Amino acid sequence: MTKKSLILLTIIFAFLRSAQADSPEEKIAPERPGWQLVFEDCFDGETVLDPEKWIDAYRPGRGEYYAIKTGKKNDYDGRKAHYVIEDGILKIRVDRELPKRKDVQSACVSSIQTSRWTYNPETNEFGTRDTFTTKYGWFEIRCRMPKGSGLHSAFWLVQKGAYQQEISPEGKRGKIGDGVVEIDIFEMLGGKVDERVNYFNVHFTKNGHYKYCFDFDCSQEFHTWGMNWEEGRLTWYLDGKEIHTYEGPTPQNEMLILLGLYHNGHGWTGPLDPEMPYPRDFEIDWIRVWKKK
Repeated sequence: MTKKSLILLTIIFAFLRSAQADSPEEKIAPERPGWQLVFEDCFDGETVLDPEKWIDAYRPGRGEYYAIKTGKKNDYDGRKAHYVIEDGILKIRVDRELPKRKDVQSACVSSIQTSRWTYNPETNEFGTRDTFTTKYGWFEIRCRMPKGSGLHSAFWLVQKGAYQQEISPEGKRGKIGDGVVEIDIFEMLGGKVDERVNYFNVHFTKNGHYKYCFDFDCSQEFHTWGMNWEEGRLTWYLDGKEIHTYEGPTPQNEMLILLGLYHNGHGWTGPLDPEMPYPRDFEIDWIRVWKKK
């Protein structure tokens, strides 16, 4: 085989691999013996999110709670998600204009979740409206995450109602773990895509922060990230392969799902890149949750 032929074959194989990575797989939930599919969204044939599944805002209702308890406004509450659904892919998006913020370099978040906090002024009572919450289960998502310093893609499980308990009547916020339970199925920092490292966090115990290195560019390829939550054990998976296990106390609360793209530009995300092109998309092919029968 000539050198020219080898080069041509290399180009063809690279193209096929890229096409396979960029194209959504067939969206049929696999059979899991002994498990029942209890939540699924494949975003096929849709242009807007299903309101029976998703609440398209970040921490909705928390601002009311904060204002009533402290008399102060909380600007980081209730922001509407900015997103599009194209060709069966949900794109949680940050662009130059949306989500609304002071200027393009200001912090913002585009996020959806499966529970919101409610307030009844007639009874002065706080509560929740849930589209989906659960205790235990197998959670999976197939997605691709954006590249860029200052960006942060997240797939979290958060204790139902936790962000109300986080704020005292004096306006003081408790530390993570003080009444706030959160499991990070992943956190991907856009500025570290080239380092090929992802973060898993257990925000209810000390030393519950882990990272995993992989051998692909998750801003270019779709991959399946998963976690099995059992009593006393959390097991993370990447493309069906077990990659990390935590053993110890596990949440006794029902948890909601939160998917978000954070545009921070401070702290551990790194500064925002002024040359970063927009829009930036956290792309989701599908998300599923199974529970043991």
